[in-house]
Amino acid sequence: MTAQKGVMPPDQGGEKPWKNGVVAFLAFAGFGAAPLLSFVVLKPFTDNELVMFIGACFMSAIALTFLGIAKAKICGKRNYVGSVGFVLLNGAVAASAAYFLGWML
Repeated sequence: MTAQKGVMPPDQGGEKPWKNGVVAFLAFAGFGAAPLLSFVVLKPFTDNELVMFIGACFMSAIALTFLGIAKAKICGKRNYVGSVGFVLLNGAVAASAAYFLGWML
């Protein structure tokens, strides 16, 4: 496989797929719950949906910032600002596309 395709064979001894799955699930649950937390926290204080929406956007930006920092640290990059900016931009584009697609439907 290495000679023909240039692909290294998988490591047989080191990684356990279930550990990767657990980490992926916990990251998804933790970062995915961030926007919902703003509604839970702000509901006793206000019924204004715009305030809760802005809170959800703010919490999403904070979660994406932490995700960008973690990405830079795991990948060994020194440019944290660039990594955070890329993740924030990617998240903003994805959230906007989802919002407008839902609005159109």
